[in-house]
Amino acid sequence: MTEQAMRSVVIIGAGPVGCALATLLRRQGLEVDLFERQTESAGTGSGHSFNLTLTSRGLDCLPQSVKRRLYLQGSVLAKRIIHHRDGAISTQAYGTMYNHHLLSIPRGILQDLLRDQALREGARIHYGQQCLDVDTAQPAALLQDRDGSSSRVTGDLLVGCDGANSVVRDAIVAAHPKDVWMTRDTIAHGYAEITMDYGDADPTGMHLWPRGDHFLQAQPNRDQTFTTSLFKPTAGDGALRHFSGLPSAESISDYCATEFPDVFGRMAEVGNELAGRSPGQLRIINCAPYHHRRAVLVGDAAHAVVPFYGQGINCSFEDAATLASLLEKFQAAVRSEGGTVKTVAEVVVDEYSDVRVRAGHALAELSMRNLEELSDHVNSPLFLERKALERRLHELRPDLYTPLYQLVAFTHMPYDAVQRVQQESSAVLDALCEGRDVRADQDAIIGEFAEQYGDTFTPQLTPSKQRTG
Repeated sequence: MTEQAMRSVVIIGAGPVGCALATLLRRQGLEVDLFERQTESAGTGSGHSFNLTLTSRGLDCLPQSVKRRLYLQGSVLAKRIIHHRDGAISTQAYGTMYNHHLLSIPRGILQDLLRDQALREGARIHYGQQCLDVDTAQPAALLQDRDGSSSRVTGDLLVGCDGANSVVRDAIVAAHPKDVWMTRDTIAHGYAEITMDYGDADPTGMHLWPRGDHFLQAQPNRDQTFTTSLFKPTAGDGALRHFSGLPSAESISDYCATEFPDVFGRMAEVGNELAGRSPGQLRIINCAPYHHRRAVLVGDAAHAVVPFYGQGINCSFEDAATLASLLEKFQAAVRSEGGTVKTVAEVVVDEYSDVRVRAGHALAELSMRNLEELSDHVNSPLFLERKALERRLHELRPDLYTPLYQLVAFTHMPYDAVQRVQQESSAVLDALCEGRDVRADQDAIIGEFAEQYGDTFTPQLTPSKQRTG
């Protein structure tokens, strides 16, 4: 007799995304086993960590109970706090509604919370298991434990949640180069975490020091500390890699004292701290499709993006919620109409790729574009005038216009649709603003925009809403 109901899922990688997916699948009654190469006691962070920033786009993909626990341990940031070169400080709200904020949370805390939730739901996590290869047809994974012993695990569906260095993805691409393609790019900017005292800083916003082609970013934590990261172009290779123009502890200290004088006194060991390690690299990984037969990629394994929109984890949680939702839908169809496990799995992953590949590629492009905004544009009076115009336009005509950041962070409109809508609306606004005083002509520009754009296109937003109970 042909088995109809899908029963088991194998997940390679027990990070936040793998554990979130395991929770969603266990709530459907599926058997879920996660295999993680690290030991259970392995520490998190490597000196290059930065907080993850969750928005309603990603939070709404998680169970309500998980969201409540995250808010108890994360920091709500409703605005950017800009520290200008001249010592002035300005603020920029992230949005216009109560839920238009970031929830900043250390990676380790998010990992622990989601792991505990997955275990509570009944998922099984197997530590010290390195994935060596995958068979997408079975599907199966070849694993090796700490003693060097190998084993083979199978399930009805195999999911690669093993991050940017995904063995699952690389094995699929190597075995099926005509079916799956991948690109891997490293950008000029690197990053490193800096220890910085909290002091009397405002804890309600993301602090930003934009300095041209580089910037410092500080995220307040609940324990009265800052998670502070420097993003700057790098020079050199391998172990000799360093931030451009900063080859020594002395040059690093001089640089920070010059560029960030208002907080330099809170970074006592910054010279020795950064000189003692190479900056982390920032990569963009794209591939398509996100599956082959009954193996599928979720999260950074499918799409590693640079962190300049803070949407990487949100996109990954959307992946997990989309895959879980499709599995539930097709499982129900098979129970009522008939079918096989193989058919369910292959139909699900094919539809999943069709939806998520376009979104992942669009987010990669959006994230790179936002680097210029964070490092330079937020200092520009013309940029700020344009943002004020967009905000006012949204307040008056929310049916016609929503600022790009709000579409990206606080709706469930697919990233590729966001990109398309933004390009169309910006083209109209650019033409209306050309050669005019944006501040003085704000009302006239808004009126003309409503007249021109309203006749051609009205975006249909997908509101943020709870997807899982």
